[in-house]
Amino acid sequence: MSDDTGARIDRKAQTRATFDRIAPDYDAAGPGCFAHFGRRLIDETGIELGQRVLDIATGRGAVLLPAAERVGATGTAIGIDLSEGMVRAAQGEAASHGLRAEVRVMDAEHLAFPDASFDRVLCGFGLMFFPDLPQALAECRRVLRPGGRLGVSTWRVTQANDLETVLARLGFAAPLNVPLPLRDPAEVNDVLVAAGFAGVRVREDVATFRYASVAQYWQNARGTGMRRWLDVLDTTQTAHAMTALEEQMQPHQRGNAILLDATALLAVADR
Repeated sequence: MSDDTGARIDRKAQTRATFDRIAPDYDAAGPGCFAHFGRRLIDETGIELGQRVLDIATGRGAVLLPAAERVGATGTAIGIDLSEGMVRAAQGEAASHGLRAEVRVMDAEHLAFPDASFDRVLCGFGLMFFPDLPQALAECRRVLRPGGRLGVSTWRVTQANDLETVLARLGFAAPLNVPLPLRDPAEVNDVLVAAGFAGVRVREDVATFRYASVAQYWQNARGTGMRRWLDVLDTTQTAHAMTALEEQMQPHQRGNAILLDATALLAVADR
């Protein structure tokens, strides 16, 4: 096994472990950022009644659930995720909403579906986690029917920017200073074109989210990939970070609420 292959396997194992751990809290303590942009991605991609839809890196179903609503009883909505915890959570969400959606544990780089199986393939905020992105996109294209459509979202500006700034300044999470991948529209366009997709359209989508307190913002961050940095802080470090975060948040304070903007890139491309 090559060093590159071993590194990819290790990265997948780390990703799986992280999302298994955060699955119960994922997008649960805040204003529903992922759910909001999941619905926006559905609108942008043009999901229709009766279609077959695959949602990759489905998480708790932020994209899958509105897709299942849109395709209706005559359509098919399938979600896949590397994390067993996320799959169980998404299954529970679908059942609680009375939606027909199938959820499976599966690797995005090795999709267990025949060629041309789907009318639409979706991936909300998942591309940056794939160790071999060209392979994952090749699989997306393979399982799309000719004339089908891909819809993906990435982050231009996340709600976590202020927390990342604080942790990096305090020396608690220096790696977060590394630029977020796929945050530039031209980069997203080039990646999809290189994968063989046509008619790529990328646009920015901005939304404002309300937090009742810094504590709620912190708790929400624990339901995201940021948790890997927060859970290693001891009591003193956590208190120090919270104090610094309260100062960082002052410009966003509006009365009794904290208002934060987030910007997603919504990209659509044709098979």
